[in-house]
Parts: sequence; C-alpha cells; structure tokens
Amino acid sequence: MYRLLIVDDEPAIVEGLVQMFQEREELDLDICKAYSAFEAIDVIKKTKIDVVLSDIRMPEKNGLQLMDEILFYWPACKIIFLTGHNEFDYVYTAIQKNVESYILKTEEDKVVIGAVTNALKKIEDELKNKDIVEKARNQMLVMAPLLKKELFEALLLGERVYDLLSEELFAEQAIKLNREAPVLLLVGKIDSWSEGMSYANKRNALYAVRNLVEQYWPSVLTSEEIVYENSMMISFLQLAANADRFRSEDDAVDWRGFVTYLKGILESVQNACRDLLQMDISFVISRGAVEWDNLHKEFELMKAMIKKRMVSGQKMTMMDLGMANELFKVEPSKVAAYSDEFNKKLRLLEKKLDEGDELQAETICKDLIISLQHETSQNYLLGLERYYAFVLVFLANINNQQLSDRAKDHMPIESFAMMDIPGDWMAVESYYLELGKQICLEKQQQVEKGENLLVERIHRFINENLSGDLSLARIAEVVHFNPSYLSRFYKQLTGRNLSDYINATKAEMAVNMLEDMQMKINEIALKLGFESPSYFTAFFRKMKEVSPQEFREAILHKTRK
Repeated sequence: MYRLLIVDDEPAIVEGLVQMFQEREELDLDICKAYSAFEAIDVIKKTKIDVVLSDIRMPEKNGLQLMDEILFYWPACKIIFLTGHNEFDYVYTAIQKNVESYILKTEEDKVVIGAVTNALKKIEDELKNKDIVEKARNQMLVMAPLLKKELFEALLLGERVYDLLSEELFAEQAIKLNREAPVLLLVGKIDSWSEGMSYANKRNALYAVRNLVEQYWPSVLTSEEIVYENSMMISFLQLAANADRFRSEDDAVDWRGFVTYLKGILESVQNACRDLLQMDISFVISRGAVEWDNLHKEFELMKAMIKKRMVSGQKMTMMDLGMANELFKVEPSKVAAYSDEFNKKLRLLEKKLDEGDELQAETICKDLIISLQHETSQNYLLGLERYYAFVLVFLANINNQQLSDRAKDHMPIESFAMMDIPGDWMAVESYYLELGKQICLEKQQQVEKGENLLVERIHRFINENLSGDLSLARIAEVVHFNPSYLSRFYKQLTGRNLSDYINATKAEMAVNMLEDMQMKINEIALKLGFESPSYFTAFFRKMKEVSPQEFREAILHKTRK
C-alpha cells in the first residue's frame, strides 16, 4: 500500500480528487488531504508519504516551497503538480527540481490517474533496482567491532558509561554518539521465525534487518546498532547538530515530534522486511531520550513490552512507550538467564504457551519434566533451581492475568509445590499438562477477544471523530499498528475495507442529521468532515442514490401524507 497526499487551497478540488482515487481500488492507496501548504507540512511531519499531488500556486506558501519540505522528510517521494494555467517559470523550476509530473487542472481525470499510476510504478522499480536485499546480505559479512558491541551490551546490563570508558579495554573505542547527550532507544524483534530455521540463519536474518534499518535512517540521525543476544536489534539514536526542524528556539530537542517522524520511517522498515526479507518485525520506542546510565532501566521495560506485545498478540506492532495507553501498564522485570539445552526448551515452552500452541507445549513440557527428574537425581540443588524456573513459567501466566478465574479455580495456585522437589513425578506431569492446556485455551480466547477489541476501538475512534482526521495513518497511530498492515488486518477480520466502514458510518450519520430539519446541509457537511458542501452532496448521492435535498423532500412528503 502506498500513501497519496492531495494538496489544494480549493476544498472542492481536494474532495473531488479524493473521491476519484478512492474509487480506484486497484491502486490500493491510503489517501491523505490538506487544504494548504502548512496543513500538508503537518501531515508529512507525522506520516510517511509516497506521492504528493499538489496545486503549484497557493497563498502564503506555494507548491515549490512545499516541495522543499517534502523532500527533506521523504526524499524518495514523487511529486506531481497541478495548476490552472500554464506558467513557464513554475514549470521550469519544477523540472529543475526533478518533479515527477506537471498537469493542467483542465486535463481529463485519466491523465491525473495515469500520472499517479506512473509515479507508483517508478517507486516499485526503484525499490527493485536498489536491490536492498542483496546489499543487506553483503553487509552482513561486515560485523560491528566486537569491542563496540560489548560496550553497548555492558551499558544495557547496567554498567556506568564513564566507568566503562575509563577502562583500558574500552578507552579508545570510537563511537559516533555524543556521550554527554541522552539517547533514544529503539528495540526491534522478529515476530516469528520460520519452522526449523537454524541458529546461523536467524543470526544472519537479524544482521540483515539491522543493515536494512541503517539504510532508512535520515541524515539528521546519528545511530549505533547492535544485535543483542541473537534475538533483538537495538538502535541507540541521537539527533545530529543540523536537525533544526526538531529543535526549538532555545535549542531543546522536540523528541515527541521526532518520534512521530521516526514511526513513519519504521513503517517503511516493517514493510521492507515483510516484502523483501519475508519477515515480520515489531518495534518498541523508549519513553523519550534517556541518560546513558539509565539505559538499562529503560531497556528492561522495553523487553517486558516486547514479551507482552499487544494484548491481542498481533504482528508488526509499533509500541511508543512515550504515549500513555492502557496497554502499557507493566513494570520492568528481570528475566533470569540460563544456558544449555534445558534453558532453550524452557524458553520454547514459554513461547508456545504464549502462542496458545497446545500440542507443542505438551511435548516440550513432557521433555522438561523428564529432564528435571533426571537432573534432581544427579544434582539436587541444580535440579531444584531448574524446577523453580519451570514452575515460574506457568506462574507468570497466572500473574499476568492470562488465566481466567474459571481456569484458576480449575487449577488452583495452591497446588504449586514450590519448596521441595516433587516425590510423584507422574502427578506433576499430569498437573502441568492440564495447566498448560488451560493456559493455551485461554490464550486462544484472548487473541480472539483482542481482535474484537481492536475492531471496537477502531470503530469507536471513527464514530467519535467523523469531522476530524480519519486517514489510515491516524487510525493506525491510535491503535499502535503499522498503517499498511492495519488495512489488511481489518479486512481480514471484518471482510470489508476500512474506508467502506468510514463511508457507511458517515452516510448513516448524515441520514440522522438530515432528519433534523433545523440543521442546514452545509452544517451537516462540516460535521461529517466535508469541507465542500458540493462534495458532501456527491458523496451522499453515491451512498444513498439521492441528494441530501431530495432525501429531505421525501421525508417532508411522507409527513404531509
């Protein structure tokens, strides 16, 4: 899915173009609109834009001035200019700046559609020509210096930065970041691995993602990236000195504004990972810029967020911890570190329980209990420690409220034998297999409930904001989803496009308002987000096959009878 921004100071033109492109479903466009260059700048600061269709002559700030802003934020964006008359000076300047196309407003619709279609094709061709996948694979061979990786890993474990840099081992280590300035932390994690994928392939995949991410960073960003514990990609981010657009007059950094821009970049990364690497990745952004000595605290919270994901457990999430939300009520938690095969199976059990995979969880649970029984006979203390770790995997699910009261009653917590090694291992196996079954059942129901709640939240936001911004990017921000993925996911759940629901909701609300004869039609249009009454009329006629005025006359006719 690509995003098209339509800009014109005449609302009727904007609304007409929006309607025209909405009807071209084969283009699969997320359409944004703006009624001035300043509104357009607000949009591009918050949302990744692929194609801009803009009036070239607008008051206060014209299309050419707007173009400079667009290309700063989104250099690959294709720009198509519209104008009411042929002006050589504008055309000449536009051509010099590599504008994609220049169209007279008097041209037929098919010319405008053709220009946008060609721009989209060029984007696809450029993506292929860049050969990002091959470039990423080649760069995988060039790993970050081991010492630099160890330095950042030590910071994430709670070591003080100045203590580390005072040691001879790290004293000469060159890093691109300013050690006196705070750091924004970004953690990315692959949502799921292909069945049977080897350790080496997983490691290579993470480095491919890391190198892919680096290619998307803008020039205003300074970063260092590491692959952590062969499971996460971690980026340490700072703004460069020339990032004036994200600084106030007193030189303070507007981190919230930058994070909003960062989300647009990460959307591109997620889409590229899915399309080019066939992998889904989720991201967590720290609550803001963090002092170096506090990185480990923020990192623990972010790890907890990745583990919890969203309540529904969906893929391609983008969690901004700086935005208050009921989904992010969790405290940083330390996760015990274990090695060897037992720990691998233990983590796999945790994963399968979290996924609701009953059959796999049962198999792994049986293997672990056999291992525990053998271990305790060889080394009581080690066996006891591992038994505690095994029990805590199940207990964590109960503490995280993944188990309903019904399930807790069925498998009471009092049954957990935590102080001693069990004497009857068959009874232990029976108990935990049944508990695992209950957890998986609850998880499956939770995912289904989470999906329903997500749809409800989307519908509630739309119903409460009919006069506001209902672009896909805005809705995705509210529910913390990748915009492109949200569109597909919503259709998968409901069987219809999100735009169809928005239009149907506006049409039904329009019907209710039109029944109130005291409300003027232009007032109704504004309340439903239509800047142009004429466009509202065209919209209503399309949805209900009569104009708003004809609808009212029909009501009056029935009343007189």
